[in-house]
Amino acid sequence: MSVPLLDFQKFVEITEPFRQRQLEILAFDMNVSKIEWTVRDVIEELELLVDGRATMAPEEFIDGIREQARRLLK
Repeated sequence: MSVPLLDFQKFVEITEPFRQRQLEILAFDMNVSKIEWTVRDVIEELELLVDGRATMAPEEFIDGIREQARRLLK
């Protein structure tokens, strides 16, 4: 029993929406990983700032906090 083959154009029309959805999921997963890494790094930097606050000038501490906030908002 032979099955007729779709031409390439028809094949792409049928499969492209599914392929695009798969790519969106992969892109989202990669962004989540990058976001998680950035958040963890910022938390670590904030902990270091808090630990060193006693030896820092108030302006230096505030600048450090602002810098970490900028990193999160990128």
